[in-house]
Amino acid sequence: MKTIVMLLTLFTLFSGNIFAQAYTLWHLPKDAKARLGKGRIGEIQYSPDGTRLAVASAIGIWFYDARTYQEVALFTGYTNTFRNVVFSPDGRTLAASASRSRSWDDIIRVWDVATGAHKHTLAGHSSNVTSIAFSPNGQLLASGSGDDTIRLWDVVTGAYTGILAGHTGAIISVAFSPDGEMLASGSGTNIHLWDVVTGAHKETLRGHSSGVTSVAFSPDGQTLASGGGWRDNTVRLWDVVTSEHKHTLVGHSSGVESIAFSPDGTTLSSGSRDGTIRFWDVITGAHKGTIQGHTSGITSIAFSPDGETLLSGGYDRTIYLWDVIMEEHKGRFTGHTRSVESIAFSPDGRTLASGSRDDTIRLWDAVTGTQKHILTGHTDPVTSVAFSPDGAILSSRSWDGTVYLWEVATGTQKHMLTGHMGRVESVMFSPDGRTLASGGGWEDNTIRLWDVVTGEQKRKLTRHTESVTSLAFSPDGRTLASGSWDASIRLWDVITGEQQRKLTGHARHIESIVFSPDGRTLASGGGWEDGTIHLWNAVTGESKRTFIGHTGRVYSVAFSPDGGALASGGGDGTILLWELTPSLNANTSVRVEPSSIQSPAIGVPLTLALNITDGENVAGYQATVQFDPTTLRYVESANGDYLKTNAFFVTPEIVKVETSLHASQVKLAATSLAGESEGDGILVTLTFEVVAAKASALILSNVLLSDSAGKSLRPWVAGGQVIAPPQTIFGDANRDGVVNILDLVHVGSNFGHLGPNEADVNEDGIVDIVDLVLVAGAENNPAAAPSAYSLAVTMLTAADVQGWLTQAQQLHLADVTSQRGIRFLEQLLTALTLNKTVLLPNYPNPFNPETWIPYHLAHASDVTLTIYNTKGALVRQLYVGHQPAGFYTTRTKAFYWDGRNESGESVASSVYFYQLCVRDYTATRRMVIVK
Repeated sequence: MKTIVMLLTLFTLFSGNIFAQAYTLWHLPKDAKARLGKGRIGEIQYSPDGTRLAVASAIGIWFYDARTYQEVALFTGYTNTFRNVVFSPDGRTLAASASRSRSWDDIIRVWDVATGAHKHTLAGHSSNVTSIAFSPNGQLLASGSGDDTIRLWDVVTGAYTGILAGHTGAIISVAFSPDGEMLASGSGTNIHLWDVVTGAHKETLRGHSSGVTSVAFSPDGQTLASGGGWRDNTVRLWDVVTSEHKHTLVGHSSGVESIAFSPDGTTLSSGSRDGTIRFWDVITGAHKGTIQGHTSGITSIAFSPDGETLLSGGYDRTIYLWDVIMEEHKGRFTGHTRSVESIAFSPDGRTLASGSRDDTIRLWDAVTGTQKHILTGHTDPVTSVAFSPDGAILSSRSWDGTVYLWEVATGTQKHMLTGHMGRVESVMFSPDGRTLASGGGWEDNTIRLWDVVTGEQKRKLTRHTESVTSLAFSPDGRTLASGSWDASIRLWDVITGEQQRKLTGHARHIESIVFSPDGRTLASGGGWEDGTIHLWNAVTGESKRTFIGHTGRVYSVAFSPDGGALASGGGDGTILLWELTPSLNANTSVRVEPSSIQSPAIGVPLTLALNITDGENVAGYQATVQFDPTTLRYVESANGDYLKTNAFFVTPEIVKVETSLHASQVKLAATSLAGESEGDGILVTLTFEVVAAKASALILSNVLLSDSAGKSLRPWVAGGQVIAPPQTIFGDANRDGVVNILDLVHVGSNFGHLGPNEADVNEDGIVDIVDLVLVAGAENNPAAAPSAYSLAVTMLTAADVQGWLTQAQQLHLADVTSQRGIRFLEQLLTALTLNKTVLLPNYPNPFNPETWIPYHLAHASDVTLTIYNTKGALVRQLYVGHQPAGFYTTRTKAFYWDGRNESGESVASSVYFYQLCVRDYTATRRMVIVK
């Protein structure tokens, strides 16, 4: 029996463990099955305890684990892009404000962080909410708006409690002082200071030459910092008590978008549209350092509560983590993208192309959801992409006025077509690949048909009254559909050029259209405030179905090759996948089992099965399993135990997928004349031979079950995957998947061990200094070194490293890895060598009810810490006894104060001073308790 080859790629995508990252399935709109991308980003904030990060995005509020960088939650429920996000001081409440398509909205949402439950919707502003801030005690929320006012809200009840009026323009930024008694607000070129209790205006600070974009109080409340926008490009420091201007910090070449004080108040950081982050000394105003990594402007920055990490978000849709001490990049969060303007499936369904406002074209693996390639060359947003029928050529259209033809395999440019009077808004190949259609933009509004081989224009179609934003050929190539900003879709006869039909129904512009593979359905995506997806009967023009889920325009829609799913790319920076054809037998499933299996050694057989669950009236089946022939060689198949006795098993057919170098298919079919089967069982077993021990997807498609009367039943299907065997990382002595200080400690603790041992990395039968140097050489790389130094402080002493270094230098090791290891040990020794005793800032600060006070001890000594109030009276004395030299910075080693006095009573909110006394060293710092 010859079967029709139609890959059910999207069904495979939706089932099993194909997507390794579960967040692609979180909080999907109705009927959507997966999401690629996380939406463009707004503000980013640390939780007060430093364990979580909140990122405002176009689809909701993302939460990350600040230590592992993994997604932990997504708050959704609204169809606007979130711009601002802020934690309450106790970390239990989150507030956020959102934006509509072209303006920010006037609503504030409040959630319970632990449960994700929505607590309040705060409404009252008559224009967009641009900034929000919690008071230090968490009882009030301040909001600045485009209606020129600041409103105060009761966080517990959600009630409006007061209004601060006096600005003559939109409020861009608000911030409470650490004691909660004062509020600063930035509007235009001025900064206003307000008495929170009385609502009275206290002072106006003037000096910026353009819009004040950000304001922030220092932790001690003595200094206010403000950032100036475009044409100002400065940061200014103000004395809060006297209202005097203290410093103007100059260095940025573009507007300052965000500012943040370090927890100890000694350093100010500023992020600018020039793509740099600068550090400043708060006391002197001196420039301390600059870090750069973003490819465009900085939108938001935030210090971690311990002051060791700085977080930055950029217009490049990337979030970076920086080591403040080393001023080096230490990690990043990816997945947030700019608007997805156009998407297209490759003919074999395995690749998805997306064009974006970031001027690039991205190729995605449609099975795993991972990004494969980025094509660059356009200098403006890419608004349309399309594969040629054979999948070898990709066309792209950009606002830069060009149409490119790309070779998909190499990413190289082939041709460029010109002729439209203005911008080219869309392009599309005909099914035979011989014709390319292009739609003109403003002042052109025409459709042109081109000969792909010669580049000559064949025909011009006119009827649309505005830009032609999308084009689609019917599968037989006889009909061309065009979508326009005039809110209409028109169907054309390709041969005669005559208009056949006009479809209307979208409220606003049409951004994208596409035919289903059978030509019977047309899908269209709406723009601006429409944001819907419509399905149309391509023959009658009747509306069939509407999908709602994107929080912005739907820039592109694309059917999967089998017509069972639809992908949509939105202005919210995400791609949603929708299921169109429900299972004809919703309770029955056919799956590759095991769904995930580790590859055995090369040459070893690998046996899998197609298992059926909850089958009903099954007398026969057909199925196709696609595999990678460079990984697996098909050996044989055998009928399973599910069908009735004496079932006829059709000889399997092996087919090479012509459009892919790494895909072959085995087609399977069987039928029984002895009756129908029910329940669970094995349809067929397949045996492969491993030819390369690497990962390979097993795609199950074209699965049909039939009953005795020959009626077809379509089950749910799920493919599988062969996982590559784990690879041992050289130097990973403790086998935790990473080479770091823990491996050095593990090797050092096993010195002298004879026989097989993980710490014997050179496998010479003994664990010695050579093994340790090799591990150090594997550890010493730019990405690992900063984190290694931080970890070393808690794991090692300078004496440990000095002893290892002395032994290593005596061996005169000459190989590259050993030399690199010795250099790393030298760097590590420098990092661990204490030159002086230092009292460090407490964290968190301000705090309630507890804090930790770190310090460095240069020499062994008795250590005492004394806490005083502002009058100099003793509050608490902490004595830890005699301590060896070392770093006392972690919570297990630093001084701990629970906010109580010598009598065990909780002290009041105020400023306190802590003093370290060690031999001939004495140092005092300030801290703040806020309750």
